[in-house]
Amino acid sequence: MVVAVVMAGCSVGARPSFPLPSGAVVIPTDPDLVNAQGTGILCTPDAVIPPVAGYLRGDPTDTAWPVWIEAADGRRQYVLWPAGFSARFTPDPELLDEQGALAFSDVAPIELQVFASPDLGTKDHPYIAAGIVGDGCYIHRSS
Repeated sequence: MVVAVVMAGCSVGARPSFPLPSGAVVIPTDPDLVNAQGTGILCTPDAVIPPVAGYLRGDPTDTAWPVWIEAADGRRQYVLWPAGFSARFTPDPELLDEQGALAFSDVAPIELQVFASPDLGTKDHPYIAAGIVGDGCYIHRSS
């Protein structure tokens, strides 16, 4: 599964007015990262440097960052997801898109194509999931 990710110096934004699916929890999102459907913009992810790869992991008791990507070495890689995304624990973590559909679970690996230094992905400097994410294409409104 390929996801394009960029890093930007933005903070965790307020959740826009998307309904929270049943049993879901709020996760860090970028309110300006929206579905490109209907905009006429094509999604073409570019691989530039080694991708951020791993599995979706989470802790439902962590209200600030309940989900992250765990690298093969066990390092947590934090991501701001598109507006309206949320997580559910069943009890394993599931990432839901803005429609409440399953985007990722903890069983399939996730690969994020990175457009910035690979040593980021911290809580202070999270990656931003842009481009192809699950079944959608996400762009910044300011783009």
